[in-house]
Formats: sequence, C-alpha cells, structure tokens
Amino acid sequence: MKQINFLLLFAVLSTSLSSFSQDVTFINADGRFSIGTQSNRTASITLFDIDKDGDLDALVANGRHWAQQNYIYYNGGHGGFKLAQPIGRFLDGSYAIKSADFNNDGYMDIAVANDNVDNKLFLGSSENSFTNGVPFGSKSPSRNLEIADLDNDGDIDLILSNRKAKNEICLNDGKGNFDTVIDFGNKTDQTIQTKIIDINGDGFLDIITAERNTTNKIYLNDGKLNFPKIIEFGKAQDQTRSIDIGDINNDGFLDIITGNLSSENKIYFGDKKLSFKKIYFFDLNRTTSSIKVSDLNKDGFLDIVEGNFEDRNYVYLGSEHGEFRAIGLREDLKDDTYNIEVGDLNNDGFPEIIESNSGSWNIYYRTRKK
Repeated sequence: MKQINFLLLFAVLSTSLSSFSQDVTFINADGRFSIGTQSNRTASITLFDIDKDGDLDALVANGRHWAQQNYIYYNGGHGGFKLAQPIGRFLDGSYAIKSADFNNDGYMDIAVANDNVDNKLFLGSSENSFTNGVPFGSKSPSRNLEIADLDNDGDIDLILSNRKAKNEICLNDGKGNFDTVIDFGNKTDQTIQTKIIDINGDGFLDIITAERNTTNKIYLNDGKLNFPKIIEFGKAQDQTRSIDIGDINNDGFLDIITGNLSSENKIYFGDKKLSFKKIYFFDLNRTTSSIKVSDLNKDGFLDIVEGNFEDRNYVYLGSEHGEFRAIGLREDLKDDTYNIEVGDLNNDGFPEIIESNSGSWNIYYRTRKK
C-alpha cells in the first residue's frame, strides 16, 4: 500500500506555479538551447569551469558501449556553447567524465570512465590540450565516476561504479597518481551510480550505490575505508538506475531519492537510526534513467528532476507544505534521456536543467522567474 506523505499535484500542460513561493518556467526555445547539434549516444554531461573563466563548461561523455568522441563545450559566459574541443585522441565507449585539479598544479584535469576499455586521466596544462590520457583503475564495465577526498588526506580520489564487477576506489597520492586501488561490493553487483556523502554525520564520507537486480547499498566509512557496516534499501526488482541525496522534508536528516526502471521512483526518508523505512512512492512508473535534486526556484525547498527513457521528462517543484507539483518539460520530445545535470549556466542565480540524450540532441532548459 502506498504511503501518502505528500500531495502530488500534476500540471502537465501548464507551467503556472501560483501556489508556490517562486514562480518559474523552463524554456528550451525549440532546441536553440543545446550543447552541440550532434546525436551521439551520450551517457552523461557534467559541468565544471575547465578554463577558470567564471562560468560552467560542459564535459560530454559519449559512446556507452560504442566508440565515440568525448568533448568539452566551453561556455561563452551567457549559457551559449559555440566553442568545443575533443577530449583524447581516441574514440571511447564512455559513461562519465569528471574534473578536478588532481595533481595540484593549478590546472583542471579530466577523468573519464569507460566501458571495458581503459579509463583515462588527462592532466591539464596552460594549453588545455587534453590529448594524451593515462589509464587508471581496472578495465571493467564502468558506469559512473565520482570524485571526492574519501580518505581525508587533502587530495581528490576517484570512485568507479562497475556493472558486474567490483567497484573501485582509486586513491590519489597527491600528485595525480592513482596506483592504490581499494575494491568494494561484489563482482556480481550491477552498480550503475554512486553518491559520496557523509550520511551519518560522523565526519567521514560514505558511499551510496544505485544497483540493478539487487538492493541498493549504503557503505558506511569507518574513517579507514573499511566499510564494516552496509545498509541495504530498496528491492532488486526496482532496478534502480539513479540516486540523489537531499533533505527533502527539512527535518535535518538526509533522504535518498531513487530513479527506477521497473517500479515507481521513491524517496527513502532518513532518520537518526538510518533505517530509511519511511518511503514515498511516486504515482507513476515512467522508466527513469536519471534523478536529480536541486532547489530550482530558489525558494528554500528541494525540487526533483526526472529524466526518462523514451518519455517526457518532469520537474517536481517542492513547497513549504511538503507538496510537490509535477511539470512536464517539452511534450514533443520523448528521448532516451540518460542523465540529468543541473547548474547555473548563465549566472543569473537560477540553475538550468541539462539533458544528456542518447541518439538525439543534448538540450538544456533555462530556468526563469516569472
């Protein structure tokens, strides 16, 4: 039986939000707001200020199971992407790209997670060429990549989510070398995504995984990367493809939102005991590939963006009353949205919604206050 925690109001054909404290609309301008005009098998787009000019650039991971070119699209300062360059000399089957100054030389570096070919690390320089990559981790069916200082030593580590292989923590030696690798999970697990966050508030970063064909997991870090306690949540039949974290009900405990392929999306509410027994079930199952949490209208309440497979994508705007309002994005588009990213592309204070679409244009929606 579904637990009724919120009143979910649907406004599919309207973007009027008169009952919410910040009225916003999401504009794509009939495809003019896009990141390139290619129809690659894009797995994800992530946002980083690669050239350190004060705006967010787009790192586009293409290919998935097939060899395609990855790109950096440079933001012109107002959310336009008219300059781009390839990442690497070779085409890869890529799923995720992340950026940080891994070797602490003042330049942004790029890490790429690939499917059964070498993952690659491209060290930045004054030229930002990103031509020659060096391998890291194992040659596995990698599906996601996260970056975080997991061992609290002051540098950024790499965390790989592998499908049907053990997941990997690649520890940085401070100079951009990742020779020390710690495995976690089972080789039969199908980990599609990880999130790195201190979910129990003990000062150590924990790992939360989205799993297909098994339960999702929380790996609690003891400060020595041993993960002696693992908390399971969800069901194997959910086939969770994506997760995100946020305090949805503003009670001081972090909640977990799951995007599922074979069941309704869910919110698992956190509590002091980390039981996650209180669950909200979304009303419809739309085969969700990506879920993202952000305060899109800047009203102090978290919203949820839902990226779906061959279906319309949706925004769920939160409110102080614990209610959500569902707003459909472009009705004419029913793409295979593989990933959702959120970031302020034009520096107006409101984050945009970026869709990574497999087999069609990668587009974004400008968030505008009415």
